[in-house]
This record gives sequence, structure tokens and C-alpha cells, in this order.
Amino acid sequence: MKITKINYGSAVFFGALAFVMYLLLGLLQWSLRDVLIAQGIAITWVQTFVVAPIVGAIVGYLIMIVVILIYNTVAKKYPIAWTVAK
Repeated sequence: MKITKINYGSAVFFGALAFVMYLLLGLLQWSLRDVLIAQGIAITWVQTFVVAPIVGAIVGYLIMIVVILIYNTVAKKYPIAWTVAK
């Protein structure tokens, strides 16, 4: 089996994964908001549940697009191959 090209649609999975990760991080921040406010860190609902997850998902998606582009460029010259036996 030889892998010489990865589909760019695979980056959508990583964008969704980043969205979920930042949403869970937002839930953690929101649950600790009293402690954060006591230390002078102000957080808002919009920042926690809208801006951070969406920006994180977009950044994660773009990073994976770049990684796939680099892989596809390198894999044309040095493909990854292996054999599978039953």
C-alpha cells in the first residue's frame, strides 16, 4: 500500500476536534469564573462559548490544511509504503 496524497477534506475532522476541545475548555473556564475574576481575569459568555471555539476551530483547520499540503508535497517524492500479509 502506498500513500502519496491525503484528501484535504480530512482537515475538517481536525477543525471539528479543535472546536469541541475549545468548547470543553470554555466550559472549564466558565465553571472557574469566580476564581478567575478574583485573580483579575475577566471572561465573558460570548468570549468563552462563541469566540474561542470558533477561532480555535478555524486555526486548527488552517493548520491541518498546511500540514496536509506539506505532506502531499513531500509524499510525491518520498511516498510512504508498506506491505500487509494475512
